Amino acid sequence: MGSLKRENSMKAYRSAITIRSIQPQYEATPDLHWFGGNPFTSHLVHALSFLFPPGEEMFVKSVNHFKDQVTDPDLRRAIKAFAGQEHLHSKSHHDFNVWIQSRIPEAESYCQRIADGINRNYTRMEKRKPIVNLAVTVALEHITAVMAATFLSRPDMLEKLHPEVRALFIWHAIEEVEHKSVAFDVYRTVGGSYLTRVWAMIMCTMMLTGKTLYYQGKLLQNDGQLSNWRAGLSALRECFGQDGFFTVLRSRYLDYFRRDFHPSQHNDQELVDTWQWKLSQLTAVKVIGRVEVP
Repeated sequence: MGSLKRENSMKAYRSAITIRSIQPQYEATPDLHWFGGNPFTSHLVHALSFLFPPGEEMFVKSVNHFKDQVTDPDLRRAIKAFAGQEHLHSKSHHDFNVWIQSRIPEAESYCQRIADGINRNYTRMEKRKPIVNLAVTVALEHITAVMAATFLSRPDMLEKLHPEVRALFIWHAIEEVEHKSVAFDVYRTVGGSYLTRVWAMIMCTMMLTGKTLYYQGKLLQNDGQLSNWRAGLSALRECFGQDGFFTVLRSRYLDYFRRDFHPSQHNDQELVDTWQWKLSQLTAVKVIGRVEVP
């Protein structure tokens, strides 16, 4: 009975993955400090957004590299829906990044540098050991899914975002939660090892933290806000205080290091149901496709 429950829990992606499109109007956002007026938190999110367009495309390529080895028709449908969602995420964050670049022209070179690095590393590993690219995707998908669920669990934080940017990140978070198991299940199907996925998580955590903080610092410097210590202290409390964003998500992040971990062990369906309705009240949502995976 216990093994049956575990097997069933590993099928949690088998519900619905909906491909949606939204069109936020970033020009309506008054300034760059749209996150509660704080330049530190705003530029932290900007730096993360710079990683999304090339990162999301890399996720799709790494999964598609192995799709011919997947025979489960449900998982094959989930792969297709995953790719559809990620392509739109990449495009939407590109548009958001272009808006940032209109305010801080130096950001264009930052985005290009990040994209070049991600594409170069992917191409090199694809020739040598493509399973590592998939392990990197699995690790980063876990990080983004945990961040997404934590974000959707914090209406107090969401209220601090300008409505146009709030719509972008609610939409993105919903879909990250919906497809959180897809890359993991492909990795498991093609025989990816525990040690490789853990090693990839450690490397990805260091890379993501380093890159995000570096480009946050560059943006703060460009914006003349690097010495704004009051905003910096406020951002530290927001991120690492007792109820801080990263403080809250820590335990879910660490679950990944268990040998028996599977993304479906975190049931976030209620969050998806709640926030997809709220998203429709915030902005126009066009449903492009919906994959039901029974």
